[in-house]
Amino acid sequence: RDRVRAGLRSQAARMAPVVDGEKSKRKVRPGLIESDPVESAILVHYEVEEIVDGQVVERKQAVKKVKLTSLSSDSDLNAVAQDVVDKCKLVSQSKLPMVIKCLEDIMQRNQRNGRSEEEFQEWDDQFQSNKRSDIDKFIGEQRGQFSTDGVEISLDKLDTYLEMLYEDNMQEKIKGTSLILQLVRDPDNLEHLVTNEQFLGALTRIFREEAKKSMDLVINIVYIFFSFSNFSAFHQHMTEYKMGDMVMKVIELEIKRDSLRKEETAAKLKALSKEDQEREQKKLRATEKKQDKLLFVCFHVLLNLAEDIGIERKMKKRKITIVLIQMLQRKSPELLLLTVAFLKKLSIFAENKDEMREGNVESVLVKLIAPGSSDELSMAVLRLLLNLSFDTEIRSNLVREGFIPKLVDLLKKPQFRHVSLKLLYHISMDDKCKSMFTYTDCIPMVVNMVQNFPEQHVEKTLIALAVNLASNARNAEAMTEGDRLGAFLSRLFQTKDPLLAKMLRNLSSHDGPLKMKFAEFISDIAALSRQTDAPDLLVELLGILGNMTMTEIPFSQILTDYDLINFLKNHLAQGHSEDDIILEIVIFIGTCVNDPKCAPIFANSDLVAVLYDLMADKQEDDEIVLQITYTFFRCLQHESTRDILLNQTQVVSYFVDLLYDKNDAIRKMADQTLDLVMEFDPEWANQIRLRKFQIYNAEWLQAVEETGDLGGSRIQRGRGITEIEDQDMDGVYSGRG
Repeated sequence: RDRVRAGLRSQAARMAPVVDGEKSKRKVRPGLIESDPVESAILVHYEVEEIVDGQVVERKQAVKKVKLTSLSSDSDLNAVAQDVVDKCKLVSQSKLPMVIKCLEDIMQRNQRNGRSEEEFQEWDDQFQSNKRSDIDKFIGEQRGQFSTDGVEISLDKLDTYLEMLYEDNMQEKIKGTSLILQLVRDPDNLEHLVTNEQFLGALTRIFREEAKKSMDLVINIVYIFFSFSNFSAFHQHMTEYKMGDMVMKVIELEIKRDSLRKEETAAKLKALSKEDQEREQKKLRATEKKQDKLLFVCFHVLLNLAEDIGIERKMKKRKITIVLIQMLQRKSPELLLLTVAFLKKLSIFAENKDEMREGNVESVLVKLIAPGSSDELSMAVLRLLLNLSFDTEIRSNLVREGFIPKLVDLLKKPQFRHVSLKLLYHISMDDKCKSMFTYTDCIPMVVNMVQNFPEQHVEKTLIALAVNLASNARNAEAMTEGDRLGAFLSRLFQTKDPLLAKMLRNLSSHDGPLKMKFAEFISDIAALSRQTDAPDLLVELLGILGNMTMTEIPFSQILTDYDLINFLKNHLAQGHSEDDIILEIVIFIGTCVNDPKCAPIFANSDLVAVLYDLMADKQEDDEIVLQITYTFFRCLQHESTRDILLNQTQVVSYFVDLLYDKNDAIRKMADQTLDLVMEFDPEWANQIRLRKFQIYNAEWLQAVEETGDLGGSRIQRGRGITEIEDQDMDGVYSGRG
């Protein structure tokens, strides 16, 4: 099968000198033309053949990216396409319709996204400032309602403003608070005002007594509280006068008012004409808009005060989390943005997260990510959901709400890509959710981003997502369609990225046609394993080799060509390698032994004895003991390695010891291995039957031993140590650990 061999041998072939008389030439074959899934660019696939004396010695696939810097919403697509054909030699004139189709796809995507990748940095820089500007603008609109009628505002007139608060006329009280509000807009006045006990006492008293009578009065006073809450130094004074408690009561009151108002309006509308209904609904919307502004500043005060964890705990006891979840049903973009920010702050504590889950907050948040939503709100929702996505149940609920397709769409926008990848990674940790990715554009996008990542090592969140996706069989098939596997391996051989190798290891674990795709690259992988000094990379490469359980792989030739026997022995030497590498080597040897031609190679080396010694050395590591037992089970099926195990080691004694092991898998594997020994060696068969009898009848033997009927037999058991002395039975057995 002709395929690109981008491995080490192909690198060596490129470096080999051309012998005199050989004629070398290069042939380029253009291939698929497609639009880049992320950038405004066209990808042109092509294949390069290296031909020497008429024979193809190497094939290499590559991709040329044609960036469309001149493409805009008013561009002539035919002219742009012709320009691409003229400038790119790999695109012939006959491919012009295909280029136009790619341009149309890019134009449609850009219109949906609204931003190009080049704008990401500018958007990121302005994100926080835009958010702050929106808040300031919102507050400024409310303050603008309070006219001073040309009156000069002065701190010297504070007593006059306070006297207005004691007037019987509500309008005078509102005017007095509006004048005080103008004072607190100047930060220089705040320090003087906060130390004025008469001022704070009067303000809080009026708030408690008159809050239910006038929303305008409440809005004025809460804005004054807000001005103080912006500075942490004043929070202690606010706490002493219980301003946070008063604000919380206002919120609770407004929620009850809103619920009652909607019920009354719904009942009233039934008896009104259509025109009167529209007039009533318009009045309701105006009231809701005013209420949204009040709720906005109230929650902003509480958010500022929540800098103190103690105050935040008090808010939790007042069920602030549940109240905030209710606010997600409001229509005001500013109030929604503030609510999401507040919930994000609360979500770092498990008890708050649990309340949000019980309130089904994830279902509401997913609906806020809609085509008409602002980027700021969408980003805030994503960050909150990222905090919540550490909870397994919330992740499952997000999947049921159809969150994966929304994340995939956001993945196309550069400003959302980083947080979207993290959320997708969290969702991909659940095995039952991995198959959901198969039916989205996520896999082709992830594959493209991994293969074309600009740095040597793929970004960790991106490659971690790819690793998780590769562990699902359907996803793995989609990830290796066409020549994608060759492109992955080509990148691996060039970058030696251990996480990319981990992804390929997961891909190689699936049986069937997918595993066979790796067959032609096994020699290259073995060569890289032989050369690398990076333990993280070596573990994954050995894992790929260990997954190659197909009989078609010529492991005997690979072991010889790359001198892997000495390589394996060196790594198995005591203290040379970490346990992870040792485990993968043992698995790889067990895979190789499936090839009957490998057995003589192992028999002629001392690798079998090394494994036997390793079994005793690593007796506390269940996984290593289990894999060595399996490898010996395979070795016993071949005469050459069986003779060494039965005649030059005491491995059978060790297997008998393993029948006592606490690990169920080890006991079963040891039992199967002993059955195989009994089949090939009659001498060992009798002793094995005796030991199995003693194990399966241990309780009876213990009872007999206590009565002394066995003449004082003694049984000691444990992994690697078995000693049985029996005066009434023939033979003495001792096992070596």
